[in-house]
Amino acid sequence: MAFKKCSNCSFVKSYFLVILVAAFTLRFLPQYSIFVNTLLLIGIPVLIYRKDAYELGFRNFLSGLKWGLLVSVIVLGVYFILCSSFSKVNFGFSVNALLFYLSVAIGEEVFFRGFFYSLFDNEEILKGFLTKNNLVSSTLFGVAHSLIYYDPSMFKVFFPSLVMGWLYERSGSIVAPVIFHWLSDLIYQFVRCV
Repeated sequence: MAFKKCSNCSFVKSYFLVILVAAFTLRFLPQYSIFVNTLLLIGIPVLIYRKDAYELGFRNFLSGLKWGLLVSVIVLGVYFILCSSFSKVNFGFSVNALLFYLSVAIGEEVFFRGFFYSLFDNEEILKGFLTKNNLVSSTLFGVAHSLIYYDPSMFKVFFPSLVMGWLYERSGSIVAPVIFHWLSDLIYQFVRCV
């Protein structure tokens, strides 16, 4: 019995390779983790699948900037106000933290939004809000975080991932989810609801 050829199933191999390498480097080579993982998240689509910048969502820069900033100010502003009233706010921002989280945001958004969306057909599930690609990529995003950090509670990233997918679809640009992802990680790092 032969399996049916699936042209997009190679994403699954890439997905699990990313999880294995990320989990390994985070645990055994943490000082190299961000460098290795960002290279992998961007390198797989560019070097192996020959995706160009446009296919990965690097287009409609102004639309992406507008949507990313607008939604970030609204959603993250509410999060900041609510959480800072319940917990201590740590404003210890550093250039290293800014660059670290920007690298994370770019790598993960290129892989989970730009690359994933370039491989699969999309269809709406809830008109104007939720699509098949957003639901599947957000689920994979949550599972990956749970496995990489050995912590099932990390699946909580599924919810902001839905916002990132919606931003990608709405703006037509990878810039919007990168901005939201970057600012989300920064704010979450420094303001936690307890």
